[in-house]
Amino acid sequence: MICDDQKNELEMMEQIVSDYAKERPELSLVVQCFINPFDMLETIHKTGAPDIALLDICMPDMLGTEMVREIQSKSGENTDIVFLTASHDFAVEAFALHVNDYLTKPYTKERLTDTLDRIIDKRKHRLYVPVQCGNEIHRINLYTVLYVEARNHSMEIHLKSGKCLRTRMTMTEFKKLFDSAGGFTPVGASYLVNLRGVQSLLPTALEMTNGDTIPVPRRLRSDLKKQYFDFYTREATGQ
Repeated sequence: MICDDQKNELEMMEQIVSDYAKERPELSLVVQCFINPFDMLETIHKTGAPDIALLDICMPDMLGTEMVREIQSKSGENTDIVFLTASHDFAVEAFALHVNDYLTKPYTKERLTDTLDRIIDKRKHRLYVPVQCGNEIHRINLYTVLYVEARNHSMEIHLKSGKCLRTRMTMTEFKKLFDSAGGFTPVGASYLVNLRGVQSLLPTALEMTNGDTIPVPRRLRSDLKKQYFDFYTREATGQ
């Protein structure tokens, strides 16, 4: 989805992305354009969030940064965001929202297509799983999961976005889902932790990137420390 309140800018972006889609038919890209941010958000509410959103920031009815918060409330981190704007003033706020790129106008066709290449290549390596949460089914990117906790006869899935989902799945079922992703390890009977989300190894706990701490039983501390360093050695060397 593309949103820009300037008609000529919107048409230029649509042309670049449409040409990009024609050159890569295997991607089956569908492009939707909006000149009004509220129309785009209404469509998202009805049909779901897009895989990729290209947004202007300085629009009279709503800032692009406000749109991102609305989109992320629907999709978590499943929508990749690119800002295309004439202003440098929002760069810090933009990257705090974990957007994928911030292109200042005027930009070249090559610059935008390079960004799309990078985003789509990254998406190809993501692993998504459907998880039943009450009456809803959520598609979760495993790499956005910080940790899973067994609590009160249910499982709480803590995401990087700060969102927490609850499901009746068992820890055994979760371990099977996460086997394909790698980098996940059980910590005691109650936790399944994404080692990518560990900020610090404390003497008696793991500190996650969101500030949460996970207690580590004494008997597991030495082995968990080895797992952590082995994992990042493999990540660094590609082996």
